[in-house]
Amino acid sequence: MTEEHAVARETGATFRTLWRFLAAVLVGATGGFVFRAIGAPLPWVLGSMIACAVGSIAGLPIEVSGASRRPMAAVIGVVLGSAFHPGLLEHAGLWIVPIALLPLFLATAAFACVIYFRRVAAFDAPTAYFAGMPGGIAEMVVMGSERGADERAIGLIHGARIFLVVFTLPFLIRLFEGDVHGPVVAPAAVTGAAGWTLLPWALGCIAVGGGLGRLLRLPAWHLMGPLLASAAVHLSGLSDFHIPAWAVGAVQVGLGATIGCRFVGLSLRTMVRTLVLAAGSTAILLAVTFCWSFAIGWATGLDPALVALAYSPGGVAEMSMVALSLSLEAGFVIVHHLARVVLVLVGAPLAFRIMGETDEPA
Repeated sequence: MTEEHAVARETGATFRTLWRFLAAVLVGATGGFVFRAIGAPLPWVLGSMIACAVGSIAGLPIEVSGASRRPMAAVIGVVLGSAFHPGLLEHAGLWIVPIALLPLFLATAAFACVIYFRRVAAFDAPTAYFAGMPGGIAEMVVMGSERGADERAIGLIHGARIFLVVFTLPFLIRLFEGDVHGPVVAPAAVTGAAGWTLLPWALGCIAVGGGLGRLLRLPAWHLMGPLLASAAVHLSGLSDFHIPAWAVGAVQVGLGATIGCRFVGLSLRTMVRTLVLAAGSTAILLAVTFCWSFAIGWATGLDPALVALAYSPGGVAEMSMVALSLSLEAGFVIVHHLARVVLVLVGAPLAFRIMGETDEPA
């Protein structure tokens, strides 16, 4: 009887999780329709994100759990991988300067944000450090908690930072895009209609890429594995399959719901304080990003809008989706964000240790 009760409870919990996820998608889709109607950039992501954030604070029964997040991430990975194409490598020489300057940019942005969280937010040193790093949420929370930081504060700050960047950057890019476009290779179409005969390619990339990503312990393997598998297929010319536009829209709704539902369970007061603190660091990061982007664009002839997305303090999936929505080269953005992830994962703990040794009394 005890075992039967345990199975019943587990089944009930599964159905509740599924119901909350479906409710989040419904709320997100409603927001997407509204944003599309008003002509907002990236409407399915931004509308879903805002609607789910408001619903979270209002106490609606919505939630995007890890179980539902991973399939969405896998499809997003395939979509982003399909942005690669053989012609992309012909222009890779133009990427040398922005990739070479990326470590210096990250150091500049991180230093400014750490000082902000230390002086303005009055965080302790470990919390300020990992809250200010332009890295992924999960990685920064784990690294910070291992070094005595407040992991909840780090998670909230990074979640709010991604929320604010995803919300503001498309509008900023649209504001300046008439003046900033420079010579850059035209992106391959990734959202056109596709026949169902190409479905095995997409499923194969998800299965093979996901399996290898997990085996190799890639960060965010459920996203990175399918992304790399899809990119390999497209770069090699084996196939040029693309996910249908309706499926891309559905995934964008799910992505926005994932970001918006990060505020589930927070009180309005906590959310407002988190957003205010994150807004300060986001303003710093975006100011540094645009300064570097315009300088690199002036020096290389690259589109500053494209460089801004590649350097922006958002996630690889979010910023690449913005690039796709603005008809910019998503492959360029993806490569730079993957490089950023590696640099932060390697450099952040090393720099923290060096700073700790420097602070020790002689």
